[in-house]
Amino acid sequence: MTYRHPNNPNLTLTYESDYHGLPLLPKHGPYIESYLEKIIESIRRALDKHRRVTAIRFDLRIPSNCAEPDSQVITRFFESLKAKLASNQLRKARHGLRVHSCDLSYVWVKERSTSHHRHYHCCILLNGDAYYHLGSFRPGVGGDQRQGNMAVRIRSAWASALGIHWEKAKGLVNFPPNRVYHLDANSETIIWQVGDLFQRLSYFAKADTKNYENSQKCFGCSRK
Repeated sequence: MTYRHPNNPNLTLTYESDYHGLPLLPKHGPYIESYLEKIIESIRRALDKHRRVTAIRFDLRIPSNCAEPDSQVITRFFESLKAKLASNQLRKARHGLRVHSCDLSYVWVKERSTSHHRHYHCCILLNGDAYYHLGSFRPGVGGDQRQGNMAVRIRSAWASALGIHWEKAKGLVNFPPNRVYHLDANSETIIWQVGDLFQRLSYFAKADTKNYENSQKCFGCSRK
């Protein structure tokens, strides 16, 4: 059974424990149905493009001593990350290394709970043949070292989106436990792999902590 969202009647809520047979996280409902549908679509599109997919879950925080950024900050983040991925692919090609195509897919949600500033929960979906590991955060000296792994690229892209120096971005990106998921469309367990990732990302669709004042956008995903 579904219900209208009390703060946004254009949205419908579900109180079920699963969505189209895929599990939802317990104790976080109700969930916004259209957000759940977009999460499923994002995972399916990623698997259509790449038979093996690496999904990375992380959080982006706004500095407490900074003014609230404009609404385009999350767009700038993903555009910066796309540019860093393209630069990395080009660098590999110049060194004669094998390059796998990689279209960046993503899902994000903007929330505010008890913190003064909003924060973003994000998940990116990448070609698993091109990127398999997140890597560790090792602040290096110079641009080349900051291109070293995916964790560093994500943190550098967030600093760029906020318009702050690399060093000031330390601590603004959080990689939670169980942050990397691997999907293999050729695996006999792919339905369980998708179910595990979808259940984790269903948190993005919970109705709580969303703010719909001034027609603010609280949820987004890549369109391709």
